[in-house]
Amino acid sequence: MVRSLRIGHRRHVLSDGVNSVGREPNSTVCINDPSVSRGHARITIEDGQATIEDLNSKNGTQVMGELLKAPRVLNDGDEVEFGHVKGWFIVEVDNDPPTTTHL
Repeated sequence: MVRSLRIGHRRHVLSDGVNSVGREPNSTVCINDPSVSRGHARITIEDGQATIEDLNSKNGTQVMGELLKAPRVLNDGDEVEFGHVKGWFIVEVDNDPPTTTHL
């Protein structure tokens, strides 16, 4: 399984373990937008499950329009929003061809 975040035209592949999301250049998912905190959120992939948590960011993290107050499991197709930047959590089977459609 390949798990990724689609933000705009970019696909950020997530690896097992901890994946950082923020403005920091060394973040797994670097989002250069002023509404995104340096260390904004964390997505952890463990035992085939992805969990997202907000790291006390200034503008918050939302999943499917709900502001995160505690860690939450991500499901395929979930809309995520970091500050004012929207994206989608996508799960693909290894042998699926990459998609080119936009959600």
